[in-house]
Amino acid sequence: MRLIPYRFVGESLPCNLCGERARHVVGRVDRSWLPLRNVLCDVCGLVFLDPMPTSEEIARYYRNEYRERYHGSGAPRPKAILRDERGAVERMRLLAPWLTPGSRVLDVGAGTGAFVAAAARAGLNAVGVEPHQGFAAHAQRHYGAAIHATLLEDAPLEDASFDLVTSSHVFEHLRDPLAAFARVHRLLVAGGIFHVAVPDISNPDRTPIARWHFGHVHGFTRRSLMMMALKAGFAPEAFDDGTPTLVLRKLDQALPWFVFPHHARDMRQFFDRHTMWRHLLSATPYRKFVRRMARFRRERAALKH
Repeated sequence: MRLIPYRFVGESLPCNLCGERARHVVGRVDRSWLPLRNVLCDVCGLVFLDPMPTSEEIARYYRNEYRERYHGSGAPRPKAILRDERGAVERMRLLAPWLTPGSRVLDVGAGTGAFVAAAARAGLNAVGVEPHQGFAAHAQRHYGAAIHATLLEDAPLEDASFDLVTSSHVFEHLRDPLAAFARVHRLLVAGGIFHVAVPDISNPDRTPIARWHFGHVHGFTRRSLMMMALKAGFAPEAFDDGTPTLVLRKLDQALPWFVFPHHARDMRQFFDRHTMWRHLLSATPYRKFVRRMARFRRERAALKH
């Protein structure tokens, strides 16, 4: 299915972060060599698809195609469940300082439901939002997780009804991530916590062509994610050592957000340096292959027990 062309027309939109239209192309094909045009905003450095799929095209894709195209199945495979359960444990450990028994927690992009289930076992009042029907059904059936099988913007959730919202590798999939930040802001109580993690589009170890696929309609760095958070009315509460994983606190008003004025210039230089040929001539892809094979062996061993 990865070789089937994407069915979308899309439209050209201004940058979701700064609203400008100055841009230049940084990617023309996806990881399967299908045509896919990614651009870099020349003002703030956000990366995004141009043309951008319409809301209807995005909704259809995530309800019916995304998991099948990139995970090979409409229901989670054992390997995906294993990874999600391990990730849920790590996320619970990370968020422990902001959680108390009875805390109301929302997981945006709940996937297999592993995090919602782990939070519920820890005594939290946890629910999830997952647009893919097969994965949402698995979460409900396998874990008994409370899942809204829809998009975040369509979920029947009340404002100021959560103490903490978490989202792992979801916001890069959203057509309007700034609007999603705003929705999370409304869903949180005063001073509530938002944990958000996305892949780093500027990860130097990533295979250049593998950065691009239709599922990732936006590409973030830590700096562009931080600027979007500030613009939406959040302030950093804690963050890790350089990746786009932030723990944010809801504020009453937005802060000045354009705090990295040279980000677009730095990103242009990054894409100029990290070409496919330079990547293949470095040791990086071969070290990655060895690590990946070792991980696969560990996962196979874990699944046998």
